[in-house]
This record gives sequence, C-alpha cells and structure tokens, in this order.
Amino acid sequence: MTSVDGAGDDASSASVRAAIAASTTAEFTTVRDGRPATVPVTPTYDPASECVVVSCAPAFAEKAARAAATPTVGLLLHGPDGPRHVTGTATVRDDDLEANAHRLRRLFEAEPPSEKRTAMLDAASVLQSRLGLLLLDWYGLRILIEIAPERIDRLDRTGTGRVEAWPAADVDAGEAARYDRLVATAVDADGRPRTWPVDGFDLHEDALALSPPPAVSLDDGQPICVLCHWHSAALDDLGQRVVRGRVRTVGGVPCVVPGSTTRWRNVTALDALRFVVDGKRRTRRYFRARGETYRIVPRALLRRHPF
Repeated sequence: MTSVDGAGDDASSASVRAAIAASTTAEFTTVRDGRPATVPVTPTYDPASECVVVSCAPAFAEKAARAAATPTVGLLLHGPDGPRHVTGTATVRDDDLEANAHRLRRLFEAEPPSEKRTAMLDAASVLQSRLGLLLLDWYGLRILIEIAPERIDRLDRTGTGRVEAWPAADVDAGEAARYDRLVATAVDADGRPRTWPVDGFDLHEDALALSPPPAVSLDDGQPICVLCHWHSAALDDLGQRVVRGRVRTVGGVPCVVPGSTTRWRNVTALDALRFVVDGKRRTRRYFRARGETYRIVPRALLRRHPF
C-alpha cells in the first residue's frame, strides 16, 4: 500500500478510520471502458478483512456490476483533518443479501458515536418495522462491495460546496442551491480513478472550469464525471446530479463539457412513492436475472407481523 503526503496512513490507521466514521457520504467511483461513474455511498470499515465496505440495494446493482467487471475503484472520504482518496481493488459479495445486511449493521454498530452511525442504525430500525418491511424490504437487502486499499492520498482541499446554475447540465439556480458538495473524477493512464473536491464554481461558456490536484493530468477529449449532491443528517432528504462529459481546454484551463446528465432526489412525497415503486420493479428484475423470485410481500413481514 502506498501513502502519499501522509506517512503511516493505511486503512486501519486512526486518521483513515476517523475519515470513514465522519463520512456520512463518500464518493465511490467505478470505471468502464475508461469512463468514470461516481455516486455517493455510506462507507464503513471491517477490521477482520481490513477493507472499506460500501453497499447498494439490488435495485441499484449497476455500481456493484461495474465493480465486479473492473475491480479497480476509488473512494473519496471526508475526515476531520481533510479528505483522503482511497484507490483499491473491489470484491463484490452478493451470495446472501440478508446476511450482508446483518453484517453491515454490525459494522455500523461497531463505529464510534457519530451523526452517521445514528442515521444508519435509525434507518435499519425503520427497515425492520412493519411499514418498512412492506414498502422498503428491497432496500434492506444489501450487496456489499469490499475495497482492499492499495493507495491512500491526502488531499489539500475540501471544496467550497458552492454550485451555481449550469444550463448545459440542466441545473437551474433552485436545484443548484441545494447542493453542498461538488467533486470531479478522471481516470489516469493506468485505469485508476481519482476523485477530488472542486474548489470553486466557474463556467467558461458552457463548461465547468477545473483545477485538479498536481497528480491528476487532464487531456482534451478525456472522459470525466462530475457529481453534485447533498443530504440531511438523517439521510431521509437528499439528492444528486451526475454529469458525464469530456475535458476541453478553454483559455488554457481544463474544463468539463457536459455530455449526459442524470438527476435523482428524495424530497417530496411523490419522490418517495416513485422510489418505492421503482425500487420494487428494479428488484424484481434483478432477481429474475438471477433465476430467482422476488416476493412483493416479503416473508419476513409475514413471519413478524402476520395478517
């Protein structure tokens, strides 16, 4: 394992463990055909395997599928003494999704008291309630992604969190005002993703200007991904915008020219309804692809709360 600008840093060090515990959300990147895709996740640490662990519901299994296909991944953590970027090899665990959920809860229970730990354990309790089992049983199932760190970099920036209207990415002023974190991701010549906080928001025509860390080189035409996101302390009110594009140098400054853009949020009652309906539909499709059956009314609900 290599530590850059942080002698002694590894996944089990106190500083990195503190960064994991402090990161209610971190930015997780997978790579396909040289193109990065970055999404927010909630990380934890497993001392038995010495891996950082992130997860997803089967309805959102694409991030796990990408990690399984190309195991070199990245994770940007936000610690009390600044961000750290972890580059490592991913192993996907999807044999027993219920056992994975129990393991994940034990890992969060073992973390020191924090806003994140409270949010995750409260969410787990809601998922085990009668209403939670009826509506969100699919979300309680977990695919785990273990990240074995190979390199940990300390970054000297935290990002301003300021996002403004970006018409070329379909972001208006109202949406932009909600976001409090902005990161960019590029892939180096060895296929390793690198994510960094964007320090400012400056548009050159339709393109977002970037100031990457010294170790990151950006070339014209290179694929790049920008993630804007925000969340409440309890993680019950959140949203994100993923912008995929290419690098273009404008006036000597590397910029992001948007290609495609995707928004997701959970704010209104209609958002929540769509989340539940779409989640069940996607979960049914996931299990069908595995040759298994997904029950809309889960067995766990019938066992614990018989009608």
